[in-house]
Amino acid sequence: MSDPPLYERVRQAIDASIADGRYAAGDKLPSEARLAGEFGVNRLTVRRAIEELARAGAVEPRQGSGTFVSVPIKRLPVSQSLSKDSPDAAIASQIAEHGYSHEDVLLSAVAISSPRLNASLELPPGPLWRIDNAIQVNGSAWLWSSSWFHREVIDDPADHWDSFTGLHGQLERAFGKLTPIWRAISADAATTADVEILGVRPGSPILVRDVLIGGAADEPVLRVSSRARMDRLSYVLRYGHDH
Repeated sequence: MSDPPLYERVRQAIDASIADGRYAAGDKLPSEARLAGEFGVNRLTVRRAIEELARAGAVEPRQGSGTFVSVPIKRLPVSQSLSKDSPDAAIASQIAEHGYSHEDVLLSAVAISSPRLNASLELPPGPLWRIDNAIQVNGSAWLWSSSWFHREVIDDPADHWDSFTGLHGQLERAFGKLTPIWRAISADAATTADVEILGVRPGSPILVRDVLIGGAADEPVLRVSSRARMDRLSYVLRYGHDH
């Protein structure tokens, strides 16, 4: 078996120093130049090692301040009632209730016309919006979603985006009460999009939640697929109780 790359050996050494308490949670790591001298490598090798540690959540680079050992974050249990309550807004509100600051960030808004896509999403025929957004918690993306609905519902979601209510607020104003028709929770390996948006390693475990949502007459009006970091969130199903 071949030796690991040099950056990986540096990553392992720094990780071991965190594990044995040399660098405690909240401590600032030495500069790249100092670490490069300590390990006898160039700064690019140290930078790559720190990037890998950051992807794993072990350290937190802060613009203009340096790199700090991350404070351990417990997985936040997001409760979901099995009754027909509001399926999406509760996640953001529960994050806030646990004392975390969060922001709903619009990633993209794309107009789509594809009858085949409508059929696969179980939505009635007609041109659709696909809206991608991310929930950032304390400045780091924990969850991102893709939502599809008819374009006639909202002229341009970006024009009325609110960082707290996100897309859900606009859809509730358009449709009134939204209720789930079905939900599915599964797991997946991180895709290229997950790596880019959530800052995880390729293949990292991802929680996936798919929901088909109905309007006032229970007709399908919205399809949502959410992908969450499994090291940050877990879903708890509660029988007959609100979150």
